[in-house]
Amino acid sequence: MIGVFVAAGLLLLYKATGIFFKGALLVKSICAQVLVLRGELSFYMPLQIVYYTFMAFVSAFIGAELRSFTGRLAFMAGACFLTITLAPLLAYHGWLFEPFSGMAAVLMAGLCGTIYGASEDSRRALEQADWLKGRMTDSQINKFLSAPESSSLGTKRELTVLTCRILNHADLGNQISGDALESAVTDFMHEVAKTVITKGAYLDACNVEGVRAVFGLADSAGEHALEACRAALALQRHLDILAKASQNKIAFGIALATGPMSAGIFGHDHFAQLSVMGEPLDFSRRLCSINHIYGSHVLISARTYQMTKDSVEARPMEMVSAPRMHQISEVYELLAEKGKFTDEQAKARDAFWQGVVSLRKGAYKDAIGHLKRAQLAGLEDAPLKYFLDRAEAAVREDEEEPGGKQTAKHVRVLTAN
Repeated sequence: MIGVFVAAGLLLLYKATGIFFKGALLVKSICAQVLVLRGELSFYMPLQIVYYTFMAFVSAFIGAELRSFTGRLAFMAGACFLTITLAPLLAYHGWLFEPFSGMAAVLMAGLCGTIYGASEDSRRALEQADWLKGRMTDSQINKFLSAPESSSLGTKRELTVLTCRILNHADLGNQISGDALESAVTDFMHEVAKTVITKGAYLDACNVEGVRAVFGLADSAGEHALEACRAALALQRHLDILAKASQNKIAFGIALATGPMSAGIFGHDHFAQLSVMGEPLDFSRRLCSINHIYGSHVLISARTYQMTKDSVEARPMEMVSAPRMHQISEVYELLAEKGKFTDEQAKARDAFWQGVVSLRKGAYKDAIGHLKRAQLAGLEDAPLKYFLDRAEAAVREDEEEPGGKQTAKHVRVLTAN
């Protein structure tokens, strides 16, 4: 807006007064005395307009964005000097260029930008932009900074957390060399971070412990749970390719959890970082680890499923609880977006669902029947094998000790790993 007003004001001065035309005549007179000109100088009004408009926008941006006041003054002084030297340079090539409108644009826009840059709103926006740089796309950063929530980060609101981890660090350390391990883990983190950022998330953490991203920070009114599900499915496809390239040495897991969390600036001095705190953060980390038990890739919490069940294909896993959780919660395996299943896949999903429900009721033979119907020809299904093995083990135990107490459990306690 500063650039627009300054450029419009200079154009008005050009039209309403002859001040800049007088400046052009002065430049022509001086150049005729100092330089050996080849002929008559040609004056191009569009060149003047383009130049001072460009300088108005650049100066406003530098004035507002540059942190150092001395740097702002140095820019304005340098820009004015270059504008003055442009006049004799163009005159030598036969063009008459008056530098006064360009200098006015630099000074007016630069000073207005400096005043705006010193305001509280601008200072806060610059600080928050530092925390967001490289952790969000530019469009998401602009959306976040313009949202009312950005000025009161401590407000608790519902968000979705995505956690992605390598589940077999210990095995990788024993199987491959240190250099190969470093390369594999770095490629993994880069692929995950790039994917979640381009899908609209805030990259909260990216280290050997895993990658954590938050959906909904920039737009709390948006469909953050569905956006996270779509990002998880895209991420699974990318990581499947990466795992095959590593000859399936990398085992990865992804988990989504939705719930109320508080966003804020946590840390000290240059360690300060925008982050979130809340139960879903811890739950997604714990949930991610049990992908290794089921052989699944993407698990989602009950709240995430409730918010996205009309848009995704999923199937139930176990009931889980975690220390300090106030209730037992069901978790689901995310399979695909709605409409991406064939009829055969939909029937297999429904049979799996019936099998899990029968297993929980203790109808183990019925569970085996349903789960076997859920098997798709030529497709390895690790979660299906997990539940089928449990149902068959329960049947064998019942045959060995009729009427005995079944040991099959239906609630899994999530550890802190």
